[in-house]
Amino acid sequence: MRRLVWFLVRWSGLLVVPGGVLWTLSPVGASISETAFGTPNVFWKLFPSAPLLLLAGLVGVQILQWGRSGTLQKIGFGLALLGLVLVVAGDLGLYWLGLDDVYIMTAPAYRAFRIGLLLLGVGSILFGVAAPRDGALPTWGLLPFVVGSLCGLVAFVVDLGSFGAALWMLFGLGWAWLGLSLAVDGFLSWRSGRSARGGAAAKG
Repeated sequence: MRRLVWFLVRWSGLLVVPGGVLWTLSPVGASISETAFGTPNVFWKLFPSAPLLLLAGLVGVQILQWGRSGTLQKIGFGLALLGLVLVVAGDLGLYWLGLDDVYIMTAPAYRAFRIGLLLLGVGSILFGVAAPRDGALPTWGLLPFVVGSLCGLVAFVVDLGSFGAALWMLFGLGWAWLGLSLAVDGFLSWRSGRSARGGAAAKG
């Protein structure tokens, strides 16, 4: 049972791949919703699936390297985690509960969504920059992730129209790349270990 739990935890980090892909495609989804239903709100009701997948994957990645993580990376992890929670809560408040239609002046759901995006952007950058070089994440997967996180932070802070949408998409691609690098590195490590065991058995 413990081996099964550890296996699930170890590979739960790969959930950032579908989460990142869904995040990347969100501008396209909003556009299709606008065309098909006359409003992007139909898509935004489904959007929480992307940050929820990122949240689960982020927790899985961090568990793998918690003991080797420095203070700065743990802060980044905490900020990104809180940001994802606020993004989901803000989206649900806006498009499912209609909180801002009731509390028009304070707009709590919209504020939570925006603050969540900012925390997510900053936390993602810290998480990638401060990741231990001997941790679970390969170095070659971290640089594109940090660049994508920086692009996302710019898109979250400033409304840049179609260019901002492109930056938003790069943020999602950064997360997807991070998950793919984790998968490739894990496969190569498994293959190397299997070859080593095979060589040892042949010598024996």
